[in-house]
Amino acid sequence: MRNEAISMVAFRENFLCAYFGDGRKATIECLLADEACSRNFHLFLAEGYRRLGNLFYRNLCEECSACRPLRLESGKFRPSKSQKRTIKKNADIRLEIRCPSVTPEKIRLYKKYLSHKHHEEKEVLDYEIRLLNIHYGYPGTREMDYYFGSKLIGVGIVDEGCDSLSSNYFYYDTDYLGRRLGVYSILSEISFARLVRKKYYYLGFYIGEIPRMSYKKQFRPNQVYENEEWKTFLS
Repeated sequence: MRNEAISMVAFRENFLCAYFGDGRKATIECLLADEACSRNFHLFLAEGYRRLGNLFYRNLCEECSACRPLRLESGKFRPSKSQKRTIKKNADIRLEIRCPSVTPEKIRLYKKYLSHKHHEEKEVLDYEIRLLNIHYGYPGTREMDYYFGSKLIGVGIVDEGCDSLSSNYFYYDTDYLGRRLGVYSILSEISFARLVRKKYYYLGFYIGEIPRMSYKKQFRPNQVYENEEWKTFLS
C-alpha cells in the first residue's frame, strides 16, 4: 500500500491488556517514525496504526481481536438527533485551532481529567511527560481548544494525514459533564475534517464490550478494520 520506500525501525511489546482485567496479553507493534513515515501517515492509518509521540503503533494480539480501528468518511456523516442536541447545547463554546503546546493550565486540566475519569494520581512531571507525547512528535498535529467564556474546558489533539484526520486524544474539565464534551469534540473534529477536505476521520479503537470504547459506533455510517480490510459497520 505504501507508495514510497520507507525505512522503519520496528519493535513489538507484550503486556497485560489495559482494557480487559482477565489476564489476557496484548501485543503492540511500534514503528519509530521518520520523515518518510510522517509523509505517508495516511497510509499507516489505513492499516490500523495510531500515534504516540514519534511512534506509530497498532495491535497485533494473537488471542484477541476485540480492539478494532474505526473510521468515517467525513462527507457521508450525518449527526443523529441526540448529536444535534449536543451541538446546540454547546453553541456557546468557542473553539480555537492552533499548533500544539503544553502549558501549566493544560497540565492542571489533564490531571483533573485523569483523577476524575480514571482515578489516577501521579506526580506533576508524569502528567507533563504524558502530554508531551500526546501533543508532540508528529508535524501534522493540531490542537483544538474549547473555551467557555475565557476558561479552557477541553483540549483535543488531532493528527492530519494527506486524506485523513485522526482523533488522537481529548481531555476536558469534568465539571462540565452535562455538556457531553467528549461527543461534542468528535462532532467538532468531523466538521474540521470536512473543512480541510479530509476524506477519512479516524476515531481510534472500537471495543464493543467496553462502554467507554463502544460509543464510537454511534457516529455513522462507519467502517471497522478487520482482517486487513475496512468493512462497513453500522450496528
